[in-house]
Amino acid sequence: MILNHKEDKSGPLDRPLAANVFQRKTDSEVMTTVLELAREVRHRLVSKETGCLTVDYRDSKVSILLCEGTIAAERQVMLSCFSRNPVDYQFQAMERPNTGRYVPGASLLIEAIEAMDHKCLIHAWEPYAEWRIVFRQDEELHNTFVKQHLASGSDLLQRLMRLAVAGSATLERPIILIHEEMEQIEEAFISGNWHKVLGVGHSSEKFEIKRAYRKLARRFHPDRWVTSSDMRHRDRIERTFQRVSRAYIELYRPHQPQPQLLVGPKPKTSIWGKVSVLGWKSRN
Repeated sequence: MILNHKEDKSGPLDRPLAANVFQRKTDSEVMTTVLELAREVRHRLVSKETGCLTVDYRDSKVSILLCEGTIAAERQVMLSCFSRNPVDYQFQAMERPNTGRYVPGASLLIEAIEAMDHKCLIHAWEPYAEWRIVFRQDEELHNTFVKQHLASGSDLLQRLMRLAVAGSATLERPIILIHEEMEQIEEAFISGNWHKVLGVGHSSEKFEIKRAYRKLARRFHPDRWVTSSDMRHRDRIERTFQRVSRAYIELYRPHQPQPQLLVGPKPKTSIWGKVSVLGWKSRN
């Protein structure tokens, strides 16, 4: 069991993750948070995958090795990963390395969440200030907004973090924001502006295009919205995901140069060419 505190009524380790806690606060600020990182770690632990989770920060990079529900990372390194919001992260599947001491991942993840101080908790929750909390088992939390709890103590914010990571509580993004973003992506897709679909400039490097795609793919992946009761909204999410994927393919794949016709003056015949022509004429 992971993050399964009695008071929280959290689900077991193999419980499917909730969908929309992964969505962002605004359209302009695409930011990866500690909450998303914790849920990503939990997802890999639940799936018992083996690989390396690379976490990028503004001034450093940390690698976390995972193998079948265990983690090979020094305790202090693991705790430091949850002391600030990352810039990005990526999981790469790989065979289990022979080096490193693997410990149960669930207990280490719980410890990392409970080690977060008040300042870190505030920074982790601020991007979700306008989001609505859905947790029917607790009337004090259910149907409230995250911003109503930012002035609370560390205990409540940690409890909310545990519930969200475990998938017992979900966060609903203001629906108007996600609709506006999908409309912008649809307009850009129809016009064939692949850069605008991904929200990158025309001079963006390949790594910037790839990073923007991963963020949008996580945001609009249909599996993250399976708990939504609005089927029309879920269908639109899936179409948006397909459009984002198409834009990434168009921008990231190598483009073959188009053949060009050479236009110019007729090349002069060499002296040997003239001799050959004269010899052919004399024989005829």
